[in-house]
Amino acid sequence: MPDDVRQAFAALSSDSERGLLLTGPELRYQAARRRSRRAGLAATAIVVLAAASIGTGWAVTRADGRPAASPSTGSLAGPAPSVSHARSLAPPPPSSVPPSVPPSAPAPPSEPPSPTPSSEPPPTSGPATAEPMPAEIPYQVTLRQEDANATVTYFEPLGVPEFCPAAKFPSQKQLGVSASIISRYRKPDNPPPKGIPDDAVYNTVGVYHGDGAEDYLTELRRAAEVCATSQVRGLDVRFGLLTPLGVGDESVLIERSYEEVDAEGKPLDNGRWRNTYIAAVRIGDAVTLIDCRGYENAASEVETARTLGQALAKRLKAWRRPG
Repeated sequence: MPDDVRQAFAALSSDSERGLLLTGPELRYQAARRRSRRAGLAATAIVVLAAASIGTGWAVTRADGRPAASPSTGSLAGPAPSVSHARSLAPPPPSSVPPSVPPSAPAPPSEPPSPTPSSEPPPTSGPATAEPMPAEIPYQVTLRQEDANATVTYFEPLGVPEFCPAAKFPSQKQLGVSASIISRYRKPDNPPPKGIPDDAVYNTVGVYHGDGAEDYLTELRRAAEVCATSQVRGLDVRFGLLTPLGVGDESVLIERSYEEVDAEGKPLDNGRWRNTYIAAVRIGDAVTLIDCRGYENAASEVETARTLGQALAKRLKAWRRPG
């Protein structure tokens, strides 16, 4: 062997003796120890992962079998490790640490939440549907010949009765349809053609939108009050409320008294009064009104207004509220 080779082996032998390099057997021993340690660490890691996977499966499985939110596991960051590969692993030995979270007992079935009372009131039936507005007032509900014991004549709608200027009737803006009848009224014991009529009677029937009919009756009462002592067409006039007719949804009876006049319509200043009468009856959205004005400056009789008002109320009810 050449000298330089011998010198190299001598140097290597010297280094191995100083601990810089291990001998062959020592190297094989150290390598075996490292393999054994790595195998032990791998086995331990597998056991820990299997235990953690089973414990986590217990902890995050709810009674209904659905996964729940995973609890925090110390300072480990990132998503929980997948345990699909650990299903085939043998369970941990008895000496292994049990899962930190015991399996939870099945939760009792939850009761359905009690109904919360609604903040809105229960639905109620809506208001009764109003009768449709008729195209015209039928003849059957107005003053007829058998009522007046005389001929009757259709007339242009007359509007409200005569009151003083202070009386206001905004309800007439809600009037939908109306008709008027005039007649030279005769009492049953005064049939034509003999004699003269007992009264001049005007009948007006109207159907109103909304609360117009109710408002009209209220305005008639108020007119009698504001015109209690007033003037109409230059004549002193007095108005007063009498006992209502007692029929329909509501009724009103008004006495209207003019100072007495001569044949030319001039006041006589004799302190005497000529009485006339207004009767009105409401059935729902409709009103029938009788205006007894007197025949040729003669006075009217209250019983005429009362009798005709009650008879016409029955016809109005049969039309607007049948059954």
